[in-house]
Amino acid sequence: MVDTNLAPGLRALGFFGVGRRFRIEGPGHWGEIAVEQARSFTARTVRFTVHVGVISRDEWAEQLRVRPYYPANETVRPQWSGWQAPIGEVVTVAGLPIGELWWELEVGRPFERMAKEILTAIRVFGLPAMRAQMTTPQDPE
Repeated sequence: MVDTNLAPGLRALGFFGVGRRFRIEGPGHWGEIAVEQARSFTARTVRFTVHVGVISRDEWAEQLRVRPYYPANETVRPQWSGWQAPIGEVVTVAGLPIGELWWELEVGRPFERMAKEILTAIRVFGLPAMRAQMTTPQDPE
């Protein structure tokens, strides 16, 4: 699902990556899109959401020095001092965030329309929020 439908669309937006993580380069920062799958839903249904984040290149390099390998299933990094948010916090209606945003995919059902919806949310809301964070000075912690 991610490889066949989301990955090509994310690459068209300037991201690179594989699996459930995709990055985009900014001046002095990295932006990241991570797909988080719910632990368990049903045998025939997968539930997932998207997280967006921005981290300075210096912080990224330090994290790699301290911990060179992040497991594929680790979506939120507690030691990441950059900005991160679930997609529902950046998708807005009438200027207000919509809150939690999860998608459900049934086994055997077409994924193309859902992939377009997810890519639209990333293009219209996620990517601009990431770029705004890339140009905003981060507070040192």
